[in-house]
Amino acid sequence: MNAPERIDDLDAGMVTAESGTVALLNRSEIDMQIATAHKYPRSISQFRRDVMDMVTISEAVAQECIYAVPRDGKVIEGPSARFAEVVASAWGNGRAGARVVSDAGDFVTAQGVYHDLQKNVAITYEVQRRITGRNGCRFRPDMIGVTANAACSIALRNAILKGIPKAFWADMYEGARRTAMGDVKTLPNRRAEAFKALQGYGISKEQVLAKLGLQGDADIGQEQLLTLRGLLTAIKDGDTTPEQAFAPDDGAPLTPRQAVVPSWAAADFSRHLAQWSKAIEAGMNSVGEILAMARSKGALTTEQEATIRAIKKDGMERPAPMSPEQAAFLAKIDQAEAAK
Repeated sequence: MNAPERIDDLDAGMVTAESGTVALLNRSEIDMQIATAHKYPRSISQFRRDVMDMVTISEAVAQECIYAVPRDGKVIEGPSARFAEVVASAWGNGRAGARVVSDAGDFVTAQGVYHDLQKNVAITYEVQRRITGRNGCRFRPDMIGVTANAACSIALRNAILKGIPKAFWADMYEGARRTAMGDVKTLPNRRAEAFKALQGYGISKEQVLAKLGLQGDADIGQEQLLTLRGLLTAIKDGDTTPEQAFAPDDGAPLTPRQAVVPSWAAADFSRHLAQWSKAIEAGMNSVGEILAMARSKGALTTEQEATIRAIKKDGMERPAPMSPEQAAFLAKIDQAEAAK
C-alpha cells in the first residue's frame, strides 16, 4: 500500500500564477477594450445631450451634482463626484478607478486614474487627507478606512474631470446649477428642506445664517440655497465635515448647535436693568445669576456687564443655586415685561 501523501508535498506541487501572467491578462483585456472603443467611437453631440438630460432631470439630481467647501473665509463651489460619474458614463470608452497608495504618517494618499481608451490618454490624480487628530494621534483603523474612501472618491472625481475636457461639460454644469436653484415659488419649501437636512448633521439654523452672513430665513435666496446644497453634498461625499463646513470665518470650529445671540439694545437693557437691580438688592438673585440670564437672551457689551456687576453690595454674592421662589420671581418679571 502506498504511503499517504503529506500536506507539504501537495503544497509543493501547486502552481501559482506569476505576475507576468497577470500582466498579460490585464493587457489582453485593455487591448480588447481599446479595439471596441475604436469600433464604436463616441459621439460628442450625443454625449452633450445625454449629460444635459441626466443632470437636469430633477432638482434632486441637479443638487447632487454640485458641492461647496469653505476655504479661507470663502465658499468654493464646483462639480461633485456624482457629476463626474454622469460625465464618465455619457463620455464612454473609458476606464476609471481609484486606490490608496499610502497611509503612512499623518496622511492617507489616494490615486485616481482615468484612461480614455479611444484617444489613448491617461490621467492620474493624487489626493491627500489627514488621518491624525488635533492631539497628533492617528485615527482608529475604521476611521482611517472612511477617510481613505473619501480620498479615493475625490481623487476619482478629479481624474475624470481632468481626463474629459472641461470645454465639453462646463455648460452642462451650469445647467445643473440652474435646475438646482429651482423656481422662486418653491423657495420657502426648499429652504425648509435644506434646514431639515442640515439638522441631521447637528447644524442649527443660527449656524447656517451665520455662515451665510444673513439675518433671517427670508434672506436666503436661490444662490444662497444652492451654496447650502453644495455644502450638504460635500459633507456626504466626504470632502469636508459639518464642523469644518460651518466653522466661523476665523477658522475656529463651531460647537454643535452653537447659536448666534443678538446683542442687547440700549433701550431694552435700560428697561431690564431696573428689574435686575431690584432682584439683586432684595437678595432674590445674585449678580452671577442675573448675568447668566442676561447672556442667554443677548450678548452683553463690556460696559453693560460692568453696570450689572456694580449693583453687587459689599462684594457679596450668594453661592447657593437659584431656589423655586427666586425662579418664580424672575418669571413674574418676564411676564410683566411681555405684557407691556
